[in-house]
Amino acid sequence: THERFVAFLIEHYGGAFPTWLAPVQVRFIPVASAFNEYAFGLNQNLYDSLIRSEVDDSHDSFSKKIRNAAVEKIPNILIVGENEQASQSVTWQRYGSKTRESVSFEAFSSLLHEEINKRLDWRDNDKN
Repeated sequence: THERFVAFLIEHYGGAFPTWLAPVQVRFIPVASAFNEYAFGLNQNLYDSLIRSEVDDSHDSFSKKIRNAAVEKIPNILIVGENEQASQSVTWQRYGSKTRESVSFEAFSSLLHEEINKRLDWRDNDKN
């Protein structure tokens, strides 16, 4: 049945689904409310290309927003602030990784689409 299959997937992935399977594939986290507009603009860009993304515009602290995304096992966390807005980039952190890298939004979008289209599991290659 469908229920058993979904239960198998949850057990197999431990709830940390690969990007192509995750209910929320990307979460934008603005470092301050001043950058919400930039985050929502990028979010709309991904949404228009059928990526399941959202912006955490809650009033929680920045570290709490990062923690919430980790607890919810969001596969791609994109941090946006003054530097990112000025350079049209994002700071990218994958679920389960402590490392963050700054990439152009276009490069991130391209990599994400490739990962989803090929149904890649980043955990096979990225053991950070």
